[in-house]
Amino acid sequence: MTFMSNIKIKDLKFSYDNKNYVFDNLNFTLRKDKTLSIIGPSACGKTTLLKLLNGELSYEGSIVINGVEVNEQNFWELRKCIAVVFKDTSFITDVVKNELRFSLENINIEPTIIKERINEINEYFGINKLLNKNLNMLSLNDQTLVKILSYAIIEPAYIALDDLLNNLNLRTKILLLNYLNSKNIILINVTTNMEDVLYTDYILCLYNGISAIDGKTLDVLDNEKLLKRLGLNLPFLVDLSIQLKLYGLINKVYLNKEALVRNLWK
Repeated sequence: MTFMSNIKIKDLKFSYDNKNYVFDNLNFTLRKDKTLSIIGPSACGKTTLLKLLNGELSYEGSIVINGVEVNEQNFWELRKCIAVVFKDTSFITDVVKNELRFSLENINIEPTIIKERINEINEYFGINKLLNKNLNMLSLNDQTLVKILSYAIIEPAYIALDDLLNNLNLRTKILLLNYLNSKNIILINVTTNMEDVLYTDYILCLYNGISAIDGKTLDVLDNEKLLKRLGLNLPFLVDLSIQLKLYGLINKVYLNKEALVRNLWK
C-alpha cells in the first residue's frame, strides 16, 4: 500500500555559524495522519527542527509540509499547514478569552465562527471559570493549555509542541490529545519525557545532526541498547514489559497499561 507523505525532510543542512552543523543531511518522512515524538539528547536540535518547520530559519535542502515548501514566500500558506508552539511563546493578550479570540481574528475568521469555536473549547475542556481570568493568575497547567489551544483553535493540519505536554497534568493531557484527534490535528511532540512518546505513532530520535533511529513507536523502543547509549531511558511501561517477558509472564511489549494488566490476569 502506498501512503502520501505529508511531511518530507530531504538532505536538510543547517548551521547557526556556517561551520558547526546542527543538521547534516537529515532525511525523514512522516506518513500522512501519523503522530510523532521527536526525542534525543540535550542540544541535539529538537527545538531547532521545530523552528525550521515553522519557517523561522534559512536552511539547505528541502522541507515540504502538505505539499508546501517551507520558505519565506510560503509563510501564510504554511500557517494553514502547521502551528508551532514553543516553551517561551508569549501571550499576546491578558485574558484567556481574548487570547483564544486573537488567533482567529488574526486570520480574519468571522465573529460567529469565533464564538462557536470558543464555546466548543469551553464545553470540551470545562474552562468556563477561566475564560475571563487574567492569564498571569493561572496555574502552569492552565497557562500551558490555553497557550496550546490558542493555536489549535485555528485547526491547522499539524500542531508541534516544544516539550509542553510535560506541563500538563494527566487529565488535561488526555483531554487535549482527544481534542486534537477529534479535529484531525496531527501532533508533533518534542519531548524530554520518554513517557510521552507512548501517545504518538512514530518516533524520530536525533543525534549528531542526523536521525539515529526512527520508525513506529514500538519498533524504536525495542532498540533498548541504542536508546540507553544515547542517554535515553525507556518508558516505565515498556521497561516493565521487557522485564516481565524475561520471566515468561507475557509474550510482547505493551504500550497500554490496561492491556498489560488484562494479559497478566488471564
